[in-house]
Amino acid sequence: MIKKNDLLINTNGYVLSLLEKILDANVEILGVENIPKNNPKLFVANHFTRTEAMLIPYTLYNITNKKVGVIADDSLFKSFLGTFLENLGAIKKSAPNRNEHIIGDLITSCKDWMIFPEGMMVKAKDISKTDKNFCVKINDVCQRVYTGSAVFALTSQYFRQKFLDEKLENQNEFTKKYFISDCKNINTDETMIVPINISYSNLRTGKNFLIDMLSKLFEPMEENFKEELEIESNIVLNSKITIRILEPISTKNLLENLYSKDLSEEEIINSLRHEVTHDFMNKIYESLTINFDHIFILILFLYPKEEIKSEHFKRLIYITFFKIKQLKLFYDKDIDEDLIYLISYEKFKAFNNILEVAVENKILEIDEVNCYKFLINKKNLLNNHTHDTIRLKNILRVILNEILIQKDVVDIVNNLISNDEEEINKQLLEILKFEENQEFENSHEKLKNHKNIKPIEIGKHKYFENTNSNSCVIAIHGFSSSPKEMEKLALFLNKNGLNVQTPRLAGHGTIPEDLKDRTWQDWYKSVSRSIVIGTLQYTKIYIIGFSTGGLLALLSTKKDYKEFVSLVCINAALHLNDLRIKTILPAISFWNDIVKAFDSEKYTKEYIENFPENIETNYNKHYITSIEQLNLLMQKIRKILPKIKKPILIIQGKDDPVVNSTSAHEIFQNIESRYKSLKIVEAKNHVIVNNENSEELFLTILDFIKQGKNNEI
Repeated sequence: MIKKNDLLINTNGYVLSLLEKILDANVEILGVENIPKNNPKLFVANHFTRTEAMLIPYTLYNITNKKVGVIADDSLFKSFLGTFLENLGAIKKSAPNRNEHIIGDLITSCKDWMIFPEGMMVKAKDISKTDKNFCVKINDVCQRVYTGSAVFALTSQYFRQKFLDEKLENQNEFTKKYFISDCKNINTDETMIVPINISYSNLRTGKNFLIDMLSKLFEPMEENFKEELEIESNIVLNSKITIRILEPISTKNLLENLYSKDLSEEEIINSLRHEVTHDFMNKIYESLTINFDHIFILILFLYPKEEIKSEHFKRLIYITFFKIKQLKLFYDKDIDEDLIYLISYEKFKAFNNILEVAVENKILEIDEVNCYKFLINKKNLLNNHTHDTIRLKNILRVILNEILIQKDVVDIVNNLISNDEEEINKQLLEILKFEENQEFENSHEKLKNHKNIKPIEIGKHKYFENTNSNSCVIAIHGFSSSPKEMEKLALFLNKNGLNVQTPRLAGHGTIPEDLKDRTWQDWYKSVSRSIVIGTLQYTKIYIIGFSTGGLLALLSTKKDYKEFVSLVCINAALHLNDLRIKTILPAISFWNDIVKAFDSEKYTKEYIENFPENIETNYNKHYITSIEQLNLLMQKIRKILPKIKKPILIIQGKDDPVVNSTSAHEIFQNIESRYKSLKIVEAKNHVIVNNENSEELFLTILDFIKQGKNNEI
């Protein structure tokens, strides 16, 4: 086995550091467990960029500590990449006895190999299936995927079995032809074919500093090289590369039934090469990591009308991803982090990013009369240009081609777009309620054996419906508490003619440990989902937040939706009275950082005791990480107060022992709302929404809501 440092000898330092940067920042490697440990391996993959010829073997080398050869264009060996490729184990296309060297390496396991069966970079990603063969389209000319990789793997195993069975006709000739003595003895383990799918997210074009730098090094520069440089430099800087290693294919099993037949080597290999190639290429293409851009452009392509509403478009995308997850298809898991923001009436980076590309390429045009509607130009979308220009001139067509081969996804979208908006909204509502239920049930099931877990009645979100009303109040509980905290207010408002939702903030309503690793963004996503659930059913939405829920209510004002009327903040936790938060917590955090630095995590202080007013609904301890998230939320709200212009009622208990009363005054003074009101109530406790004499408080809230219903604010 070679030492890892051997790869670095005489290697251009710039190339190596660049690859290290890509691996550290932009590459996700999945399925490492599928790589056989001791077997000779032939890796096969789809091919889109020249970088793959270096990146994939280098990545595999880092995993297996074994060289992985690759066939590379002769021109690359003349460039500054030549030394690196040679050290990596690459071989020129024109190298004499190239195929025999590859087969010999697989027989001996001297070196693994990486082959791109498509035979070239498929820049347009235009793949179709003809009979049982995959076809790569280059400038509208169909070229079948090459079967050479299957031949290499099968031939190596054929001769290995002949050797083990002592049936080689001329061992000396065999040893010489396949360079067996150049490495070591024949490896008795079978050759395994390992398919790999390489997927890219956020494929973009445009100038960048790498282009400027390399353009100066390679003047004059051919147009094709310019195109490759622009694409691949943007991938290095902006894209995420997902390398998905799939389950290996046994060549021994493939050949097993043919050994006993009176067939020549050529007859055996030829009988299998096309079928084997089709099978592993099918696995490769089906294992695409589906990303946001794929679904965005697929919906536009399949949508039956020439225009699409922005809100409807976003909802179609959201539902599509839900169904992709249900089918357990491969998708970019980064999408799970914040997809709820796509449909919850605020800016969503992934959508805005690709929308900008679509508008720039004149595939979409924003309606001049209704800016929330897009006009679709499918002629521009379907423009193929040429093999060497399509990536620069129409990258969205490239992305479309890649997803069109995914039949399951195409079927999902076709089924969705056959429905009208009302049906789509109905489906989305069912999905969001399902996700809300599933989130709670998964947490509760996971923690059900904990002795202090809150009963389901306490921790679960609830809906209080009034069929005679089109108005809905979303009542948000406080930090380390549960939806039950808001139930008394919810029942009062429901009795007085309003629909009410009491959502559960992520990590709440179970046990303190459930909150330990949650972020304030997780809490806000819970609120965002609840708001969408409300807007899908009602024409007027009111937000009421208690304590930390009040901070989240303030944050939600950045959402732009027509159903919103006003909000109420009750004891909003902008500043706390607990001296431990101001003094002891920073010291504990500092101590924890020190002991972690010395790998002595058993000495860390994870939480502080809490003595809640209502132990039934609240946790009895606060994890340090959770309090830090609360502090971050406080800081966030202080910054956005001047941007808030929505109608608001601010309520504060005069002698609140938890929230400092200066919080209410600071909110009132700093927000820019035209309609704002501050009410200080006589109370010596924090959870005033559950006081015995809370009806006066509830009436104040109800009166404020009625003003909104009557358009008085």
